[in-house]
Amino acid sequence: MRRVMVLAIALLALLGAAGATWAQAPAHIQAVQDFLLGWGKGTWEGVTGKVVVKVGGKEYALDAEAKKADAQLVLPFKGLTTVRDKGKVTGVTVDSVAVKAGGEQKEGKATVSLEEKDGKFTVTGVTVE
Repeated sequence: MRRVMVLAIALLALLGAAGATWAQAPAHIQAVQDFLLGWGKGTWEGVTGKVVVKVGGKEYALDAEAKKADAQLVLPFKGLTTVRDKGKVTGVTVDSVAVKAGGEQKEGKATVSLEEKDGKFTVTGVTVE
């Protein structure tokens, strides 16, 4: 069953990178996908509020209102998996990302932190390992 879920999430990431959507995706996966695509394309669609991006022990800011990013996601990304704490969705891991920040590019796994309010998920932070 886990393999099927991982495959479905990987397919979702591929569809998202190609510009397609999958209406059946869980709300938290869709929120993270929209955020990553908006950040990576620089369109700010799906990016709301202020988000802290941690890369290599340093913090960088994304400010959707000001349309300002101190770090840039390099597309594509792949492998979205739900993170839960006591059954509650708290984030999504991304198996492979690349982020440019501070004049360097860091590639690896990332965790996207989420907050949920009234069934809507908002990205609050990104940590690249």
